[in-house]
Amino acid sequence: MEDWIDEPIVDPIVSESDRQKIISMPVLLRGSSELSPRTRQFFTVSGYIAGVIGAFLAGVAIQSDSQYAAFVAVLALIIAGLFVSNGRPGLAARLQHLYGDCYIVPADLDDSSLGLIRRARKAIDSVSASRVNRLGMLDDIANDVVLPEKLWSIARLLRTQVALRAEQDEAMSEVVTPELTAILAPQQEALNRSVASVVKQVVELEDYANRVQEADAALRAHELLKSNDKYRDLLAQTDDAQGLRNLTEQVNLLESTLAKNLRDAIDAGQTLATP
Repeated sequence: MEDWIDEPIVDPIVSESDRQKIISMPVLLRGSSELSPRTRQFFTVSGYIAGVIGAFLAGVAIQSDSQYAAFVAVLALIIAGLFVSNGRPGLAARLQHLYGDCYIVPADLDDSSLGLIRRARKAIDSVSASRVNRLGMLDDIANDVVLPEKLWSIARLLRTQVALRAEQDEAMSEVVTPELTAILAPQQEALNRSVASVVKQVVELEDYANRVQEADAALRAHELLKSNDKYRDLLAQTDDAQGLRNLTEQVNLLESTLAKNLRDAIDAGQTLATP
């Protein structure tokens, strides 16, 4: 599942420095790669025990002037330091404690949810990579603010839906009684409506991306008009008045098409903003 995205989806409210820490931790993408709390507790307790033993042996070494006791004391203190260090929560665990609800990784989602996230991410990446966006011809607020917020909103809803689906599947694995059915039916209906809403949001993102691509194509065509002077000279030399008129009509058509496509793309982007 790691091919769907190269980094976690992070809540836009998280500071950029912490966001970089989160997306740079591959352990977050593997979910359970860090030591469990029980294992960390074992290392911590063992480390303190080794430290006490080391301190005791150090005292013995000082009193008896025993090189062997001194060596064992140093070894015990080194082991104590390593154990205590391993017992401390790693960076990923600390980030999970600070921002546990502010990022989403593949392990949080199921296959159907990952499919929707792939589509949303692809649409947003397409907009970001477009020439009309790089040239500042689109709504900067929609692209810089609304799109990250939209992606996070979709991912968060999908994570909740996955958890609720698991809850319903667990309930349905038991004996299904009329009472259980009466409870689950409206819950399933609410979940289905939520899923349909998310699908609609993804489709809106894809529609926006398509309009941006159309604007990109119109921009490329508009830039090709710069070569028209060469063709006008060629037609003038051949005394082709109709060809000159065709080129002029083409200029007018492409300029109006470019303007319309840009307006459509900007309008589509503005509709993504959450009221």
